[in-house]
Amino acid sequence: MDRDPFSPTAGCCDRTYWAWKFTDFPGSRFQEALCALSYLYSTPIRGNPFHEQPELAGWLDLGFRYWCRLQHPDGSFDEAYPFERSLAATSFTSFYVAEALKLAGSALSETTDAAVRVALERAGNWLCRNDESHGFLSNHLAAAAAALQHVALLTGNASFAERSRHFTKKILDHQSSEGWYDEYGGADPGYQTHGTFYLARLLQLTGDQALASSLDRSAQFLAHFVHPDGSLGGEYASRNTQTYYPAGFEMLAHRSPAAAWIAATMRSSTGTAAAAGLSGVDPWNYFPFLNNLVFASQALQRERHAASPADPTPAVGLTWFPKAGLARIRRGRYQAYVGTAKGGVVKVFDRDRRTLAYSDCGYVGRLTSGKLCSTQYFDPERPVRCDDEGIEVSGSLMQFARPVMTPFRFLGFRMFSLTVGRIGTLGRWLKRYLVKVLIYRRRPLDLSFRRHIRFGDTGITVVDEIGGPAAGQLASLRWGALFTTIHMGSSRYFIENELRSGSAARTVEIALDEVRKGTRLTREVRVGGGND
Repeated sequence: MDRDPFSPTAGCCDRTYWAWKFTDFPGSRFQEALCALSYLYSTPIRGNPFHEQPELAGWLDLGFRYWCRLQHPDGSFDEAYPFERSLAATSFTSFYVAEALKLAGSALSETTDAAVRVALERAGNWLCRNDESHGFLSNHLAAAAAALQHVALLTGNASFAERSRHFTKKILDHQSSEGWYDEYGGADPGYQTHGTFYLARLLQLTGDQALASSLDRSAQFLAHFVHPDGSLGGEYASRNTQTYYPAGFEMLAHRSPAAAWIAATMRSSTGTAAAAGLSGVDPWNYFPFLNNLVFASQALQRERHAASPADPTPAVGLTWFPKAGLARIRRGRYQAYVGTAKGGVVKVFDRDRRTLAYSDCGYVGRLTSGKLCSTQYFDPERPVRCDDEGIEVSGSLMQFARPVMTPFRFLGFRMFSLTVGRIGTLGRWLKRYLVKVLIYRRRPLDLSFRRHIRFGDTGITVVDEIGGPAAGQLASLRWGALFTTIHMGSSRYFIENELRSGSAARTVEIALDEVRKGTRLTREVRVGGGND
């Protein structure tokens, strides 16, 4: 935070903006730091030097006032670029500022307290008039619902509570019968742990029993994707995330055995890099994680949980979620995960050693035109055969792109967002276009792919067939253990199993002659032994 009261950016928590001056606008979501700071100010924790420190009270006052300054006249906030008017930024920052306001109490001046309450009401009014337009993201809508409930409690205005119920109903209506919450049309365990937190907090605020039942079904689904090494999710899921937000499960542990098991099993991962968390994320996710630990800590202080219940998932065998396109196979020595909707992405864990034994994200090819193609893309409609003996998935290789910002692209982007992009309709079109280019766009090649995965007692066998008229367009083809093909800022954070997976971290060049001949590519994975 810029703690200089004479600075024009006093209270700004985006250090890249106010200190380094490497960006041209401050990100409003960095003000979410106010929640953790307010907790430290108000809570007498052993070894906490910030408790009721008058200096911190003054800095908090600056931070709250700066958040108010970032708000547009219509009540919205920006996240990624100027005049974005982001539902995510408006929802997340309003939620955390409302929580921080309760924690800070009398630390704030009367003037600042009143200004924050006005800003929260304006944000609530904006959320009553607007919705997410570029995709269905349950974690964004969950934050909106929780923020609106806070505004309803602050103002006594029932319309905010009604809008909160509207967003909650949308989430529950889109919840799959398999238990997962919709994120861009698919299931993603990492993102689901994030959305679970806001819904769990909303449950505390409302006592909504339909929401409680929904969260229990969600936890039962998520329990399948807690890995033996303490990681969770990954490239086999729709959005590739491996993040674990613990608070929602600690908050639900007293009412949901599945949530209690997840909380107990993953508790050690919050202090390590076993799962993507505070030790490995970048500034954009740092404060949501830090704040999440605040709520996890509060839950643990309130509820002294009994011994962890038994694993709520089947002890052995195949569990397949066809709508999610996710399968888990548990045998005596190993536990395997297959993303059937992702072209058969495979991860195998040694259950005795609690380590990643094998990772297989499919193939990446480079065409003679220089463009990239891959077997890894999300398609829940692809043909799949799945039983206790094995899984077979098929599809075509798809072209994909990995665009990055350049000076000229950035100039054009800023010119648009600062001029016609300020018009609401055009601004929403821009966001939909960016999502289409970065996430949804794919172009099929006349190059087929079929993967057979057979489950044995001590390991698996993967047999791949690639071929078709477009094979002549390939300039190279590589098999890869760890890679992704779509934009997702919250994916590809470092976790420890990237170092400890041994031969699983390889990439292998595939001879194009084998592809053109239709040769089968076979890998044997023996858990506890070597891989070929």
